[in-house]
This record gives sequence, structure tokens and C-alpha cells, in this order.
Amino acid sequence: MPLPSMPPSRGTGMTAEAEHLCRCRTSAAKGYGCIERAPLRWKFRRQRQHQLGRSCGQVVPSFCLPMDRCRGSSSETKQWILSPLRAQGYAMIRLGHDERKVLEALFARSREFFSRPSAYKECFKFYPVPGGYMTPYPGTHEIFELRRGLPRCPDELTAHAMAAFELLEKLASDVCAEVGRDIGIDLAGMPSDSSPTMRCIHYDRPHESLGDADAAADAASRPLPQGTSVRVIGLRGQDAVLNGAKATVQEWHADGVTVTVNAPSAVLAALGGAPLKRRLQPSNIRALETKAPGMYAAHTDSSLVTIAPRGSIAGLEAKDFRTGEWFNIEDAMDEDECLVFLGDPADYASAHRYRALMHRPAVRRGSQNGQHRISTPFFMYPRASAVLAPVGLPKIVFDDLNGNVNQCRDEFPWKAQSCYYSDMVYSEDGRAE
Repeated sequence: MPLPSMPPSRGTGMTAEAEHLCRCRTSAAKGYGCIERAPLRWKFRRQRQHQLGRSCGQVVPSFCLPMDRCRGSSSETKQWILSPLRAQGYAMIRLGHDERKVLEALFARSREFFSRPSAYKECFKFYPVPGGYMTPYPGTHEIFELRRGLPRCPDELTAHAMAAFELLEKLASDVCAEVGRDIGIDLAGMPSDSSPTMRCIHYDRPHESLGDADAAADAASRPLPQGTSVRVIGLRGQDAVLNGAKATVQEWHADGVTVTVNAPSAVLAALGGAPLKRRLQPSNIRALETKAPGMYAAHTDSSLVTIAPRGSIAGLEAKDFRTGEWFNIEDAMDEDECLVFLGDPADYASAHRYRALMHRPAVRRGSQNGQHRISTPFFMYPRASAVLAPVGLPKIVFDDLNGNVNQCRDEFPWKAQSCYYSDMVYSEDGRAE
């Protein structure tokens, strides 16, 4: 929603437009913790079966929906985006020349802000008010989070951040509206005035972040010792449901590799019970590297829609719906494109018609020309009290989903019936671990 032009402001050190953006128009804390939190239950088994299109004992089939295209322009209507979002979980929007200049200015000014002394940046820490400058544990990156309701903005970001915020908010609103029309739910009406969020993220010490990484394809062509952790990818037919699962090498043969697959119990039961052993070709496994530098936790977002302009260095991986393989999605993007994908709230509201995309920062390239990666994702969050109530599934309030209260986020039925989400476990407070 465009913000009205305002006269110059006095005594704040920022433009009136930026002050208008940052000024609290609704309480950021309002609505949090105001509902009774009780365990969720599947009350209507028959409705649930009908809604999900399968019996409770079946697993989610692996399939690839047809799509016309996965790219489009920011200037055209967004109906085209429904097909790639359903088929592969993401699409790419190409920005116009002027729009690209807006984001280029944001990247430059973000780098200027992050180059300032720590004492200056810490003046913009506003906890417990959401947003502002943050240094999340374990301190391998720093963030400036912009949302309506901030007490103030740094001079480096004011006007440029506001212009980028409005640009990405418009794209996210358009996508929400299209997905909402398709599923018959007003997704575009779920955000509050203060819930949309844009983050400027500076990965200043990426190699201190240690996480899981998948080795290159040629690494699996060499014999792997017994006990090596691997990922299963690219299977077809009935076993395609195992794609993305983690497994352990038992034996390496000239004609294949015997592995024990670690999959959800529903998947194992449907395929013959646990432990599940398979003899696979080396091309169907990827060796896993634990504590790899530059890797961050795999997760799905808590937003309805995420709009992520390509980072200054390609460093975002996504997990393929069909094959279960991780790939650097920003390598396939041009500099004038934004990645669009959905989070768990839209996944749940659509009863898994639109699936949340698994992704993870993978900043293994460190720096480029002496500069670290900067990214500027925009998150269209619902308001805290928004109710997600798809037919046949329990109602969930967004605040509970965001915090994974009573493990409601873990217990989406499709997460127990597929290996796609096997990399992710949510803690009680909603953080992906």
C-alpha cells in the first residue's frame, strides 16, 4: 500500500516519508499471547482424508506438475505465477530498470550501514520492540530489520529502505492475492500494518557458521566407507517418496551401494517397515558433510510469501520437490530478478496445494572483491491473530504456528508422509534447528 507524501520532519534526522514508515501506527506487541494455547487434534478424520485426497496410511506421492513458465515481469498480472509455485515451489520475477535501481541503492546503503562501528549500529537495537539492528546467535551475520513501528531508522537506510520496502511489499501483496483467489481464502487480508518485514542481512563471518552440506555429484562416484551419511536423491516410481531422505552407507558394491534409509515412520510403513534398506546407484546418493563452513540451517519460512532479490553473491540453496536434491538457486537467477516462494502459513492454508519451499543460506564462497554477501529478503507475515482454517484441518492461529506451539508446525500431515522436510526440526519457539 503506497504511503502518502508528507512534509519535511524536524528534529528526527530522517525524511518525513521514512519517519512515516517507521512510526508505530499499531502496537507491534498487540495480539501476541492473547489466546489460549491448547493441543491441536484432528477432529474430523473423514474430512481430513477427503481434503488431502488420500487415506491416512498413504504417503505423499512424488510428482511434477506441468507449468507454462517460471519467470515473469513485475509489470504483468501475477496469475502466471500460480503454476510454477505449485509445480516447483518457486518462481522468479524480473524487475524493471527503475525498480532494479531502487534495490541497487538499498544494497549500497546497507553495506554503508554495516560498515559503521558496532557502537553506532547498536544504537538501533530496539528489543523488545521487533525490528532494528540484530546480531543473531552465534554471531556470524548481522541484520537490520525494517518494519512499520520502528522508533527510528539509520540515516543510511531511510529513503532507500522505504522505496525498496514498498516495491517488494507490492509484489508480495499481488502474489498473496493470486494464491488466495485460487484457494478461496483472503491471504492478502491477513497481514497487519506492522507485520510485513524486510531484512538487510550482512554475512560478515560466514565461515564461522557450521552446518550440513551436500557434496558435489562426483564425490559419490568414489567408494564411501561404511557409516557415511548420505542423501537419497533422484529415485523414480514407488521409491521416489524417499527422495531427500538421509541414509547411512552399509556396503559399497561394484553394482551399487547398500544404504539404510532414515525416513518418517509413515513412509517406512508404506514401503515395508523399518529399518529400510535399499541398493542404490552412486548417482542416487550425495555424501553429507557435517559442520561445513558457510552453511546455515535448512528451514521453511513463517511468511505467507517471501520475495528475495538475488543476493550480492549467489548463496541461497533450495531443495528440489521432485528429486530431493539441494541446489544453489541464485546461480540460476539474473541480477534483476527476485525469487518468490511460499512459507508454512500459505502451505497450511492451502492444505498443501501450495508447498512451502525448503531453503538454506549457503555462503561458502565467502567474499567477492573483498565484500561479503548481502541479501534483502521481504517477508509478508500474517498478523499474530490471523486464523488459518483450511477445510478438514484444525484451525491454527498464526502466532502459534510461528512459535510451533504444541509442535503444531511439526505435525502438518504431509511432513510425516514425505522425506522432503527431513532436514528440518523446529524448536518450541519456532526457530529452525
